[in-house]
Amino acid sequence: MHLCLLVDEILRLIFRCIKDRKTLCALARTCRAFSEPAADLIWETLSDMQLILRNISCERILCEGRHPRLTQSQSLRLSDDDWGIFRRISSHVRRLDFYAFSVDNDVHPWLSFLTSPPNPSFLFPNLHSLSFEAPPLNYSRANNSEDIHAAFPTIARLFCLLLGPRLCTLRLNVPGAFYTYFDLSFIPMLSLNIRVLSIVDPKSEWGGGGYSVPDEAIYPFSRVVSNLEVFRSDVISWDLLTSLAHAKALRRLWIYLPRWLGPRTERPSGTIFPQLRTLDIRANSLASCAGFFRWTPLTNVTEITIYCSSSGADDDDVLQAVVDMSSLISPQCMGLESIFSLFRNRFSYGGIPSTGPRPMLEPFQTCHRLRVIALETLCHLTLADSDLEDLVKAWPLLEAFHLIQRGLEHPLIRLTLRGITSLLYHCPKLTHFTLMFDATRVPEDIARLSLGTLSAVRYMGVDRSSVSPSTDVPAYFSTIMPHLEIVTVHDRHHYWSEWNWVCSQHQHRPLARKNSSPDELFYLLAATANTEFRGRDWV
Repeated sequence: MHLCLLVDEILRLIFRCIKDRKTLCALARTCRAFSEPAADLIWETLSDMQLILRNISCERILCEGRHPRLTQSQSLRLSDDDWGIFRRISSHVRRLDFYAFSVDNDVHPWLSFLTSPPNPSFLFPNLHSLSFEAPPLNYSRANNSEDIHAAFPTIARLFCLLLGPRLCTLRLNVPGAFYTYFDLSFIPMLSLNIRVLSIVDPKSEWGGGGYSVPDEAIYPFSRVVSNLEVFRSDVISWDLLTSLAHAKALRRLWIYLPRWLGPRTERPSGTIFPQLRTLDIRANSLASCAGFFRWTPLTNVTEITIYCSSSGADDDDVLQAVVDMSSLISPQCMGLESIFSLFRNRFSYGGIPSTGPRPMLEPFQTCHRLRVIALETLCHLTLADSDLEDLVKAWPLLEAFHLIQRGLEHPLIRLTLRGITSLLYHCPKLTHFTLMFDATRVPEDIARLSLGTLSAVRYMGVDRSSVSPSTDVPAYFSTIMPHLEIVTVHDRHHYWSEWNWVCSQHQHRPLARKNSSPDELFYLLAATANTEFRGRDWV
């Protein structure tokens, strides 16, 4: 064997290029030099406890499908040899995804065995990342409520045993009822190096019936947020926000703003959110969103995502609230690169406002670094050719531009192919866009207007745009968008067959498909923005 292969760091770099688990297992059995680095990669991420339990020689454990269980009485305990095997294997695990399955039924006996180790070092001593999840409680599937709550202390004890000094990422995704048994005050004491923290309830849906994580669950962290780099919580308070505002390492923040957050504290002084780059807000009121942006400056933020569900009772003038919020964000975030806003405002029948999106977007014309703009709302997003051209002149770096209007069967359309041409001319880096426009006629001077315009657009959302089966239309799209790959059309739109025909006549034969859901659009933007991770589960 060459001497360089005896260097542990070199072996780990080479083995990390191997994706096949069987190959790594073969290397682990080759020699002592290969065994440790190969085993570390084999067990680096564990998402199924059965993979360890089936290596225990004790015959009391029977692996049936995905859920291992014990075949004898719970009073039995694992032998020293069994614990030795468990410790040896678990010491290789760096990331653990633990799912407390079927906790709404009888607690699994093997779970109680894991909560009685000789000492805590036998349970994943080198764990760096822990995702601890439990399903939403389903009382109808349990024999009785006592069986459900009997599982809580066992699961809470196992959680405490998994907390160690090496832990730097913690994702706690359990029902609100669990937090009565979870003493989270131990987390800052047992795991001093936590950099990424997420505390949520799996039943929670933004804009739904609210969040059930109790307020006291997050209080222990208000004193230890200085080291956090990523924080996500379904529960927030002005005191915690004040502590987070002074966190020098915080880069990403995900918060849920209720309709009423309590009396607002004084605006933080000194250096506020010095490293914050990504802000993700879920809210049930535009007023609470605007209140947050008034309360704190966000000078260094480059990516903002806002999901807001509002009703007329909470926000008297929804459109003005959106415009005001845009005016609050733009002067603070001069380096803003991505803005994704989804407003699911509830209007009475026939009461949907008909104003255009220009007042909502105009404040962002001072943000010349914008690469992603996405706005989805129930308002009429009427936009004329001249409006679009005046707006996009300020965003030469734009890569994605989506204006999506939900809820109207027959929206007013003023935009034409002339406006689309202006968009592609002023934004040469554009690769994705969604707009409603009139494509029934190609202007006679379109050849002159599109001269020198060769866009990189690959995704075009047309929603309920009208189009005619004229050969001029696919010829226009072939000329100005030669790399087009996907065209999405509203699923109940009567121009579906015409758009299918246009795609079939395009030189690149793009795929025509139904409209993307908000989630699909969100992940499309994640690829466009080229960030480390975006989306609802970015912690």
